[in-house]
Amino acid sequence: MQQQSKLKSQHYPQVLNQFDQNLVDTYYQRGKINLKLKNYQAAIRDFDAVLQLDPQNVKAYLIRGYTYGKTNDLERKIADYSEAIFLEPRLPEAYRARGFALGKLQKYDLAIADFDRAIELNPNYAQAYFNLASVHHLLGKYHLALADFTQVIRLQPQNSQAYYYRGSIYQRLEDFASAIDNFNEVIRLNPNRAAAYQQRGAAYFLLQDYHNAVIDYSQAILLNPQDWRALYYQGHAYRRLGSYSNALASYREVLKLKPRLASIYQDLGYVCGQLKDFQGAIANYTQAIAYVPQKYSHYYHRGNAYHFSGQYSKAIADYTTCIELKPDCNQVYFNRGVTHCALGEYRQAIDDYNLALTAQAKSSIIYTNRGVAYQNLQQYRQAIANYSQAIFFNPNFADAYYNRALVYRLLDEPQKFLADLDLAQDLFQKQGQIAWVRKVIAIRQNLPLEKTSSFPETTI
Repeated sequence: MQQQSKLKSQHYPQVLNQFDQNLVDTYYQRGKINLKLKNYQAAIRDFDAVLQLDPQNVKAYLIRGYTYGKTNDLERKIADYSEAIFLEPRLPEAYRARGFALGKLQKYDLAIADFDRAIELNPNYAQAYFNLASVHHLLGKYHLALADFTQVIRLQPQNSQAYYYRGSIYQRLEDFASAIDNFNEVIRLNPNRAAAYQQRGAAYFLLQDYHNAVIDYSQAILLNPQDWRALYYQGHAYRRLGSYSNALASYREVLKLKPRLASIYQDLGYVCGQLKDFQGAIANYTQAIAYVPQKYSHYYHRGNAYHFSGQYSKAIADYTTCIELKPDCNQVYFNRGVTHCALGEYRQAIDDYNLALTAQAKSSIIYTNRGVAYQNLQQYRQAIANYSQAIFFNPNFADAYYNRALVYRLLDEPQKFLADLDLAQDLFQKQGQIAWVRKVIAIRQNLPLEKTSSFPETTI
């Protein structure tokens, strides 16, 4: 019996080690299954059991750290990867994973150090370069990020994400041609990636290639009909092409998706104005004002819409509000002056033209319009002085010659009248303004004269 007992005592430690190893493997494999099933807490308990039995199991630290990452417990993830690195200092995957967690915690310097170490251990580690590029991008170190993404592409020529982000950086650096080249590669590798079409469309837009921008935005919308940004910028591209009805359609689709997007109402107002739908413009600018009541430009543009729809008093009220919000918005003084003229309020118009001239002292149009106001007040010498000043700044301004000719006729100065009329007719002819040529001919034939009008420069 005693001899038998000694035999057992000699073999028991070896049997126990084998049992522990089997148990370690069992817990480890079950933990992997739980991880795959997204039973993260159960997986962590299994990996805890592995490490209780085998405290130096590097694989267990690595996989438990990964699992902690899935639960967003970044501090414990970092601790596990640090333990793995302590046990095995030459694990590039552990440095990269720890660097990723540090980056998410915005500990960027530490993250960069880990990515650099991972690359030092494995110079062909594409994921480490990718993560390093992402941190450099976040820090605004765009040229470093470009170099890193280029390394990813060298190692993984089919990595569409690397091309996409490199294209985005080129776009930020205003190298739009290079951006387009990269987005071309993204689309070649992944033809159904809507974001790549949207970004390439943006690059074309910034290169003022609005036709190709529309094509790319349209493809992005086809792939992702909920992409309101692609619709929005498609509308902008149509505007630049002067295709206002298409722009209107794009903006209306944006409105369906983002009814509380304040800026869409000012864009709708603009295209309605260009389409001469002034009531639509007024309605949309009114909605824009409801969202952003302190934005002076909304009042300016609504005032223009009121002006063009003949609602002059409302136009003046909006122009006045615009001036209160932004006294140096010089164009609004001119527009209000034009509107005062339309109401026959010539003194007020002159006051506004005077204010407009303080910022645009060489504007032939403002001098001509001020001349019209003086002419309607029968202050003919003042009118002539203003038309003459307009001609001084722009010797080819036919309107000023025409108006000055009419005043000379009223003053019974026939030679000056005919001289200015000849110049006006010649300039109208050269400029292709046939309707005005006909007016000059009608005057020569002593037909009744039309009332002199101003030349508004208001814009929606």
